[in-house]
Amino acid sequence: MVSSLGRVARRKKRTVDAAAFTAVLPVAALLPAWLVAVSLIWLVVSLPFDIAYPVFITIAVLASVVMFVPITQRLFVMRLLGVRAPHRDEQRRLAVAVRMVLAAAGTPRRRFLLAVEDSDDLNAFACGGHILVVSSFAIATLDEEEIIGVVAHEFSHHLGAHTVALSFAQWFSLPVLFFNQIGEWLRRLADAPVRRAEGMSGVVPYVAGAVRSLLTAFSWLFGATLGVAQRLNDLVGRDAEFNADKRVVQLGFGRQLSRALTHVAARDPSAVGRSRHERIFSSHPPARTRIARIEALLRTRSR
Repeated sequence: MVSSLGRVARRKKRTVDAAAFTAVLPVAALLPAWLVAVSLIWLVVSLPFDIAYPVFITIAVLASVVMFVPITQRLFVMRLLGVRAPHRDEQRRLAVAVRMVLAAAGTPRRRFLLAVEDSDDLNAFACGGHILVVSSFAIATLDEEEIIGVVAHEFSHHLGAHTVALSFAQWFSLPVLFFNQIGEWLRRLADAPVRRAEGMSGVVPYVAGAVRSLLTAFSWLFGATLGVAQRLNDLVGRDAEFNADKRVVQLGFGRQLSRALTHVAARDPSAVGRSRHERIFSSHPPARTRIARIEALLRTRSR
C-alpha cells in the first residue's frame, strides 16, 4: 500500500502537461523585438567595451536563469513583481497550507519563496519555478481550508511546469518594455517641435513628418509585441488554469479550491455577462466555470 502511494506521488511530481509547452508561444512572440532591443543595448555597450555581438547575445540569454535562482528571486524578481515578504501571521498561515500540499504531492522537501501582494482582490499566482504569491486580501478573507485550496492550485502550476515559460517571458519582456517606454517618451518630447516644423516651408515639413513616423514606428514595434505576447498568454493561460484545477482534485484539495472560488465568483458577478472577446482574452476562466468543472471531477472521483 505504501509503495503504491509512493508511485502515485512520484507520478504527480513528474507529470508535465501540454500547457507547459503552449506557454512557449508568448516567449516566441517576444523574441524578434527582444533581439532588436538587445542589439540596441549592445551598440551602446560596445562603445566603451570591446565585446563581440554573439557573446553579448549569449550572455543576455543565459542571464535569464536569474528568474529561477532563489537569491536573485528574493532580491530582484520580487521587486519586479511588486510583492513583499509575508508578515508573521501571513507566513504562518501560508506555511501550514504549503506543508499540507507538499505532503499530499509527495514532495515534502521542496522549498518555496512565499510572497504577498498588497491587493484588495482575491488573487494568487505562481512564477519562477518556486515563487508562490497570495494577495493580502485572500489571506485575510479565506479560512484555513480555502487557503490550502488556493496554495494547491498555485503549486499545481509549478508541478505542471507552467511557470517556466512564464518566467522566461517576464525576462525577455524587460528590454522590450524599456524601449517601448523610451519610444513613447521620445515621441512626446518631439511632438511640439515636429508640429512647428510641419508648418514651415521647403523640405522641413517632410523631414519632420519622417521623424514623426520613425518615432511612432519605433514605439509601435515594441508596444505591439508586448500586446501580442499578452494576448497569447491569455489564450494559453486558460488551459493552464483548467489543468492546474484538475491536478488540485488529484491531490485531494478540490473541495477546498471550489470553496475558495465561490468567494471569487461572488465578488465578480460580471463574469457571467462578459463578451465573447473578453471570455477568450482572459487568462483566468470565469470562477463559476472552474467550480462546475471541479465539482464534475469530484463527482467522477467519488463514483
